[in-house]
Amino acid sequence: MHQSTYQTLLTLCILLISFVSSSSKAHLLEVFAKASASKNYTDHDRYTISVSGSTGLAILLIPQVRIEGRYTMVSSLQNRLDVGSPSVIATLNDIKTETNIYSVGLDIDILSEKYSIQPFVFLGAGYVESNRSYYVTPLGSSSASLINEPITQGISANVGAGIRIRIAKTIALEIEAYGYGLDPQNPNPLINLYGNAGIRIFM
Repeated sequence: MHQSTYQTLLTLCILLISFVSSSSKAHLLEVFAKASASKNYTDHDRYTISVSGSTGLAILLIPQVRIEGRYTMVSSLQNRLDVGSPSVIATLNDIKTETNIYSVGLDIDILSEKYSIQPFVFLGAGYVESNRSYYVTPLGSSSASLINEPITQGISANVGAGIRIRIAKTIALEIEAYGYGLDPQNPNPLINLYGNAGIRIFM
């Protein structure tokens, strides 16, 4: 009787250790952060600076597929724009646009988890909030007025594609091309594309 009980307890302990070990290897929870920055000249004295960043949380559903929630911020600053060219009516300066995207979707690994270099795609939907401000200087005037446009809101369709490079058991580098379309239900949605890079931590 005692021998049978001992063997049963030993079997349960072995099964429990195996389960905990396999669960720890699965890394069911992941956190990530990515960012990018660029400066593009349209003329020798005119340029646009763009900065983007995203962070989020992912939960593994099945091998190679995870559900992912992310927050993305995109900010751009255009230093100068002439309105009414070639007959300039006014000049806009420091045109600042800030966009916040809250999205959820599926992150899908293309190859099996045994590969250290993993191509992936992201498909999701989200809520977008955007605002723009700038200074207006009318032709012949030396004073500028600050204009804040109304905040725009809408639904977005979000897609991403990139590679994930495992550099340690719990850390991977990510390089991603990300895009979102505003109001995808409309015939001609506004589409924005950018790239970013960052890290993902497997917990």
